[in-house]
Amino acid sequence: MALREEQILRYSRQILLKDVGGRGQEALLEGGAKIEGDGPAALTAAAYLAAGGTPVVASDEAVCPASAGFLVTPEDIGRPVSEVLARVLPDVNADAATPREGGRLAELPSAWNGEAPWVALGGDGTRGAVVFRGPQGCVWCFGETVRNLGTPPMGVLGVALGALGALVFQRLRLGMGPELGGRWLVAPGQVLEMDLHLCAKCRGAR
Repeated sequence: MALREEQILRYSRQILLKDVGGRGQEALLEGGAKIEGDGPAALTAAAYLAAGGTPVVASDEAVCPASAGFLVTPEDIGRPVSEVLARVLPDVNADAATPREGGRLAELPSAWNGEAPWVALGGDGTRGAVVFRGPQGCVWCFGETVRNLGTPPMGVLGVALGALGALVFQRLRLGMGPELGGRWLVAPGQVLEMDLHLCAKCRGAR
């Protein structure tokens, strides 16, 4: 797809990045993301992806109380995330208002299927965690790693985790970075490498 003039203006800051450019921005607009989760991490990720041009479709989980104040009002608590995002995301970016699946970004616990990229948002009680897999990443190593994690943090750390998850998703969509990996997010914003739980096959290949 060719970018329209108003899109070139809207995404000019991303287009100017060497690793994105015009073709990369077109890839973000043509892709999509299925968002699963009801907390601040998932809602923040949805907003960042939509702002960058990625069409978003959400699950029907009910918005949790901790999400009030970001994209949603107190009156939205208990309503389906899909309904709330369908209402608010067109104001964030009309380009992302047409739902389109093409990858998955989910708060843990979650089932994983469909095409990559996959980005999991979780935690261990004190830190936030992002585990990711591109099309060539090992499904089993991804699964072994995420099953050792709990739900993502709430509050400010959850919001920051959602922003990091959206950035990772975009990088995978653009073919940047490793096909499999994980990062810890530690307050006040420190990002650390995560040791993955490798499957038996990948352990044997090392």
